[in-house]
Amino acid sequence: MAGTSEYPELEALQSRISSLTHLKQNVLMTYAILGGLERSVERTAAVLASLIGVPAPHFSRARRELEAEGWLEHTHSEGQVKFYRLGEKATGREVVVALRSRPTAS
Repeated sequence: MAGTSEYPELEALQSRISSLTHLKQNVLMTYAILGGLERSVERTAAVLASLIGVPAPHFSRARRELEAEGWLEHTHSEGQVKFYRLGEKATGREVVVALRSRPTAS
């Protein structure tokens, strides 16, 4: 089955992030593997940094830059700990937010 992949979303992500530094690629792939394309990864920066074998400050700086560039999206916080998921730039999907109720014309 040449040409087909068991993980097409991960291959598409790898293609999109190929111009990024290896650290940023590793951060994004970690989020993709742990959270998929839609779920938030509820682990601290220190835990995630340990998983990929880099110092926590390096991981945190790369994560801040990825958020600013649209690769990651901050989803929520618990105390001072922030949690993220892949952003639109990483997933290639536009995030659709539900419309708030508003008065309609009668």
